[in-house]
Amino acid sequence: MVSGGWLVSDRTSRATHAHPRVLAPILALTLMPLTDQSNAETRMSAVELAQIRVTAVKSDRDPFTIAESVSVIGREQIESEQPTRLGDLLLDLANVDIGGGPRGAGQQIVIRGLGDERILFLLDGARQNFDRAHNARVFIDPDLLKQVEVLRGPASALWGSGALGGVVALTTVDAADLLRPGQTAGARVRAGYQSADRQWLTGGSAYGLVGESLGLLADLSYRHGQDVRLGDGTTLQNSSFETLSGLGKLTWTPAPDHEVAATFQTFDEHGKVPSNPQIRGTLDDLVDRDTRQSNLSLRYAYAASDNPWVDFSALVYTNWTDIEERRVVDRRRDDTELRTTGFDLRNRSVIRGPANLLHDVVAGVDYYQDTAESRRDGQPRPSFPDAKQDVLGLYLQDEISIGKRVILVPGLRWDRYESRSSGDVAEDQNDSNLSKKLALTFMVTDWLSLVAAYNEAFRAPSLGQLFVSGVHFTCGRGCANVFVPNPDLKPETARNKEIGMRLRRAGLFQPGDEGRASLNLFRNDVSDFIEQLVIFAFRPVPGNPGLGGVSYFENVRDARLEGFEAELAYEAPRWFARAGYGLTTGKDMESGEPLGGIPANELILSAGGRLPSHGLSFGWRGRFVAAQDRVPAGVEASSSYDLHDLYLTWQPPQVKHQALRLDFGIDNLMDRDYLPYLSAIEGPGRNIKLTMVVSF
Repeated sequence: MVSGGWLVSDRTSRATHAHPRVLAPILALTLMPLTDQSNAETRMSAVELAQIRVTAVKSDRDPFTIAESVSVIGREQIESEQPTRLGDLLLDLANVDIGGGPRGAGQQIVIRGLGDERILFLLDGARQNFDRAHNARVFIDPDLLKQVEVLRGPASALWGSGALGGVVALTTVDAADLLRPGQTAGARVRAGYQSADRQWLTGGSAYGLVGESLGLLADLSYRHGQDVRLGDGTTLQNSSFETLSGLGKLTWTPAPDHEVAATFQTFDEHGKVPSNPQIRGTLDDLVDRDTRQSNLSLRYAYAASDNPWVDFSALVYTNWTDIEERRVVDRRRDDTELRTTGFDLRNRSVIRGPANLLHDVVAGVDYYQDTAESRRDGQPRPSFPDAKQDVLGLYLQDEISIGKRVILVPGLRWDRYESRSSGDVAEDQNDSNLSKKLALTFMVTDWLSLVAAYNEAFRAPSLGQLFVSGVHFTCGRGCANVFVPNPDLKPETARNKEIGMRLRRAGLFQPGDEGRASLNLFRNDVSDFIEQLVIFAFRPVPGNPGLGGVSYFENVRDARLEGFEAELAYEAPRWFARAGYGLTTGKDMESGEPLGGIPANELILSAGGRLPSHGLSFGWRGRFVAAQDRVPAGVEASSSYDLHDLYLTWQPPQVKHQALRLDFGIDNLMDRDYLPYLSAIEGPGRNIKLTMVVSF
């Protein structure tokens, strides 16, 4: 995990201090496979080097030099966590919280107090723009992921609309990630069980190389879970689910310096849940829901080995999410679909300038179109109108290395968006926005760096917020609250200031150990927050000539969010200890009231050990969540709680051509009854997890 600019990856510490391009030949030697037991001991007793591609900042950089707060979760941690949903992977990150309750369909990620559409999701670089109230944003089996990156704070200077709170970038595995040294073809089967919802997992994959240039992978996973048992001993009704997910991936190197990758990922989930999966629900709002999400992308890259000015990549993608709901009481059928199609063209140039300056320039253009369609019993559904949005962005970033100690990163992006309703519900909207960034890293010594950054972001109003109409809810005979579209919505904007420091020192107490510390302090000023207003009235009001009032979206306030993340870690060959603390406060700048939806302060501790000669690693993790009493009037405060988890991984020596991996874990070891502030439903009780993977 890279956090706040330092790196903890695959339970083993790694350190780098030079420019990534200079490190490439060293890394190739350092990461040569070590297969026998003595070599395994050597690997565990030395700090390894690894080149990390931080997709969320569009640059190959040592996280120690990045001014923004970035965390990276590697493949080893993904496997040992045994997650069911994406949110399960992010619980260990300071100032990253999961709201919406235990149902996976309703989980929502919150970064520094901002969630929903204010977080940008990427899958293999492709935008994931699906957003529907009370629903999760991305549907994928975490076992398909190689890496998860979380960039905290605004990032529109690189990514455009949507990244007010941060970026979550997901990278899927490919054949090279699963092949063992010396293999050209392989397969693996996996099976798992989790006790909290009596969930069974089965899956398998096949992968290999054709010649030396073509890699192929196919993976299929099936999960089936029952109603989840909560910490108070009760069962959350209508929380069972059934999922089928798959991944097909092709990687091809047709010639030196050229790379092609094609990816198809799909996810299908069925379950009987409330129409709002974030609440307990009643029989009246219970629906049979089918959720299908698919992603198709094609990437081409050309990095000229003899020309540092040319490192070009082109990404073309389309993804679509289709939710079909059949209400149990009367079989009313709702179909909702959002499709995103786009491309991203960029080039990276390394230019040596005068006076010991080195420019690492990224320039690009991207475009995407969101298309929303919805039907109720085959007819148009005004509460989720048919509409389109086109966004075109041009961006430029220059990473300027000044000598060996200073890195200055200015960035600029211009976006133009146009939104229109297919049914002429309201006037079309078009606007543009200019986002800026400036980041500074000063490496005081090889083990200490100071950082500062200014980042801007904006979020264009969504199609639903602009054009929603029709009935919101009924209130008796002749009474209905109706949506009123608002095409005059302004985009939300954010301006984030951040300062911090990074410490990283190897060889503190013994050969092969490393200590790290990270601190980031931020203030994010957000303007023109878009909120849904519900005005209930038993008389006619503008927009509703009958009874029941109106609902609409409006720019209602300016807000300030500020806080910090502090993290410490010590890694030794046979043991480790880590600590992280996150605090975010939010204030309505007009009323002075606290903002709702701001997570509670949280301390995260973990410690563990490794026995490489036995193939064992194990650990404990504790989450200590404070009470949240900084809440606006009318919002209930939450109580404090603590949770404790255990995990163990066993990888015995390889037998012939087979390799075995067993992961065992216990979440909520003490079976605590707790209610997260961002949830209306208590958390799951004790969950015993076991996963077995056999590779051939």
